[in-house]
Amino acid sequence: MTDIASRPEPAVRSIRKLALFGILLIVIMAVTLVVMEYRAEQAKAELRAHTSAHVVATQFEWLLEASAQTLRRVERAVTERGIGGQGEAIVNLNEAVENLPANFQFSVYDARGQLTYSSIADVPQVNVADRDYFHELQRGGELVISPALISRQDGRSIFIIARRIMNQGRFAGVATIAVPSTVLSSLADSLSLSGASTVTLIRTDGWLIARSPALEAIDLSQSEVFTELKKAPDGYYHATSPADGVARIVGYWQVSGWPVVAIAGLDQRAVRSEFWRVLQFWLVLAAPVLLVLGFVVNRLFKALRHDEQKAIALTAANERNAFLLREIHHRVKNNLQTVMSLIRLQKMPQSDKDSLLGRIASMVAVHQEMYSTDRFETVEAAAYLRKLVEEISQSYGREVEVTFSADPVHLSGDRAMQLGLLYNELVSNAFKHAWPANQKGHLDVSLTEDDEGKVELVIADDGTGIVDTGKKNMGARLITAFVAQLGGEMETVSDNGTRVTVRFPVEQQGPEEVE
Repeated sequence: MTDIASRPEPAVRSIRKLALFGILLIVIMAVTLVVMEYRAEQAKAELRAHTSAHVVATQFEWLLEASAQTLRRVERAVTERGIGGQGEAIVNLNEAVENLPANFQFSVYDARGQLTYSSIADVPQVNVADRDYFHELQRGGELVISPALISRQDGRSIFIIARRIMNQGRFAGVATIAVPSTVLSSLADSLSLSGASTVTLIRTDGWLIARSPALEAIDLSQSEVFTELKKAPDGYYHATSPADGVARIVGYWQVSGWPVVAIAGLDQRAVRSEFWRVLQFWLVLAAPVLLVLGFVVNRLFKALRHDEQKAIALTAANERNAFLLREIHHRVKNNLQTVMSLIRLQKMPQSDKDSLLGRIASMVAVHQEMYSTDRFETVEAAAYLRKLVEEISQSYGREVEVTFSADPVHLSGDRAMQLGLLYNELVSNAFKHAWPANQKGHLDVSLTEDDEGKVELVIADDGTGIVDTGKKNMGARLITAFVAQLGGEMETVSDNGTRVTVRFPVEQQGPEEVE
């Protein structure tokens, strides 16, 4: 039977495959471009977050340095004129803070935390003795930056830069500058950060200093930024904020010389919206091309539909033929087994009966191998011969150790049957004649194929060898006939046992000769 897969493929099927390949290639290219564009947008966002954090860090490094210098001038003025809030002391304080931005508020508190001077007019009496920054300065700290606070003087959201004031070696109070959190909002606006993007200052102990949009002071010591700071003083990473649960690309930069980290967080949704905007632009450009391509492909598949229907019908016919062949080989096998059953019931010498049954069994095995593997053109000889030798060994019940080795030799069904019949005769002869009764034996079977397509079958036993009587019995004549059918040659050596070597081509060459 001709294998359908071996026939030349129709031109229309090749065109269909080419069209499908083209579509697949376009899809792969489109996906690749989309992925590359997405990665490019992510890389731009990472760079922007990192750069924004650097800008924030630079601005606040200047602000903190300027505030620290101002507080040193305030300390000198207070030390020289006293910490009270009258007369020349007030003039000196105003001179000390004249370079501060207008929205910054400065104050002086005495050793008990009581407000003695404020840049805010008509401020109520305020005590900050309970503030953490006051306690830290009271315990010996020199300069402290507080977490985010609500001002007790005017109710604004602020953070405090505070300096200890000493008088004759004793703690005399603190000077503070209140920085409004709105300075971060102005800076965020100048950076043109969109969506739920944020600008944040945090202390290196994790406490929030200020944030835009504003947020109450929280402990962020478990934030991923501190893990990243251990690797480098600046960089970026992707994370979901523990403060509001928004996914962001986070750039961070530690402010040089200060226990402060500047953070710029770009909202991932805003980044993705920019990516989708670019993608929509490319889709608008590609839409006409996709429409034309879709029209061409649709017309092409309509033209090929008739061929596909033919291919389906041909496949169904092929499967039907394969089913019929399986059924034929199965029925032939069953019929041969029926014949074997009839032979077992026939009155005849047991040796003749066993020989006849063995020959039929070798034919049964070929048909069984074909229908069980769905390979009707060739038979894999190794599995076929291994099964035969096992069946022969079981039928004779002799204590014979069989060693079997075989290359993956593939033969046509006819040649496999010829080989099986020859193999049955040779192996059966060995089991019947090689060893005296009740003697253990060894049988070595090998099947090899060389590069020139020649097969060599070797069956060797360690029995008593062949006794030449000068007569050819039925088995010997059959062996000679099967070797001739295979177009091969046989060599027999009797020395410490019998070794039979049969060589034959994989394919039949010339007419078969039967003796």
